[in-house]
Amino acid sequence: MVTKRFLKNVIVAMVSVFISLAFVQGAQAQQTGLDYQSLHLLPFNGSKQLVLGDFDHLGRATSAHIQLQDKDEPKKKREPHLNYNPVGWHNYKIAYGNKGKKAWLFHRGHLIGYQFSGLTNEGKNLVPLTAWTNTGNYKGTADSNVEGMLYYEKRLDSWLATHPNYWLDYKVTPVYTGDELIPRQVTLQYVGIDRDGNLLPINLSSPKESVDAYGITTVTLDNYSKNATIDYLKGTAKPSLVPTEPSSQPQPASPSVETKPSQVPQPSQPAVPAQPVQPVEPSQPTRQLAPVVYVARNGSADVYWYSLDSMPRNTNFSKVVQMSEEQALSLGKRHTSKE
Repeated sequence: MVTKRFLKNVIVAMVSVFISLAFVQGAQAQQTGLDYQSLHLLPFNGSKQLVLGDFDHLGRATSAHIQLQDKDEPKKKREPHLNYNPVGWHNYKIAYGNKGKKAWLFHRGHLIGYQFSGLTNEGKNLVPLTAWTNTGNYKGTADSNVEGMLYYEKRLDSWLATHPNYWLDYKVTPVYTGDELIPRQVTLQYVGIDRDGNLLPINLSSPKESVDAYGITTVTLDNYSKNATIDYLKGTAKPSLVPTEPSSQPQPASPSVETKPSQVPQPSQPAVPAQPVQPVEPSQPTRQLAPVVYVARNGSADVYWYSLDSMPRNTNFSKVVQMSEEQALSLGKRHTSKE
């Protein structure tokens, strides 16, 4: 008799919990008055969500959408190799710069990066992206390049780390033209969400950001590379004649114009030897300042960093502040010598 009564109480308690959760979620939506679906957001329910679009009729990935907190990020290391080849996949080593060095043109690009999704070889999350569009550089990475996805992924990851009680809603959509196999562009959409389901704008200091009336940010990146001409229909490519960086060779100085002397020197007056022409120093190119740098200790540190990955392991990342390099220099800070 006691056992039956105990089981009955347990069942009643469980039902009450489920009803309470449903009520809370409904109350959140009612409180904010937001129609998440019409805003192309995942419905806010306070838990991690990952939705991958189906392949289209050509086998192309169509979209990837995630909503998560910092604690939901994957804890295990990413698999070292990618085995899945997205439709249209080819690859070429193409020269970049002026020194004849070559690098692979394409990457198997994740729509939602591994640091958020934990996915490596999931075809619905992979499209061919140029190295430039994926990592911001022809070879290696450059997370200060606003034309690369890495710029936004790093900063969104940092935003989650500094806002552990909030959620990030992040969607990436490849943009195809007709039946082309390679996307011409990728569109990123992101916004923060607080505990009550209210939307929080996220500003990553990129000139490519566009923010709507609800605080949702959209960024469109071109899937291209200056050192290649890409056939987006087939996925093939060939080297481009467009230079990928300015020439580092100094321009020769203009030859001096010789003039005849106004008077022939007298024998008693030895001719003064012509002074050698001083070589013209080539002007140094103006260095472009980074749109975002990182400063530890709530911005009070004397040095700044270009990349969070370069900062010491014992850094308290919850107290790392973002600012432009121009602002950092105006505050008397200097770039660290350890990066």
